[in-house]
Amino acid sequence: MSQEQLLHLRIGDHIPERRLGAKAYSGTVHLEGKPVHVEVSAAAVKALAQRDQALLVELELYFSCLVRKQLRFRLLEADEASQNPPVQVLPGLYTRFRAVTTRHCAIVDAGGKPPVDTMPIRHPERFVPDWIKLDFRARQWLGEYGFAGNAA
Repeated sequence: MSQEQLLHLRIGDHIPERRLGAKAYSGTVHLEGKPVHVEVSAAAVKALAQRDQALLVELELYFSCLVRKQLRFRLLEADEASQNPPVQVLPGLYTRFRAVTTRHCAIVDAGGKPPVDTMPIRHPERFVPDWIKLDFRARQWLGEYGFAGNAA
């Protein structure tokens, strides 16, 4: 893969620019010491306001027999703050970067959810994306992230 192709890498569900209109949130958070531009659609901001529990968006980088990048949306548990603390984007919305690896390599597990362990990375900022876009559509959280070549 050439450097040009790498810079145009997008991960996740594509979020059209029209979904990130004037009422959407736009700001910057720091993940692993790297500034990351975040855009949140108006629908997502509204859905966050209706939640009782905080939402965690994990930018997961999965190492095993293959490399897989994805966004995971889940409830933020109270005891998670001590280990790899998430960063607040908006009230009720948090994000963090997490590199994981499987305990063993089996291609059969690639489509499923094999058990994973957090993997220490010497320079995690090298793997953190430059931007994140989040949306809420049809009662489902959607997101994508990418790198400088296709920044928002």
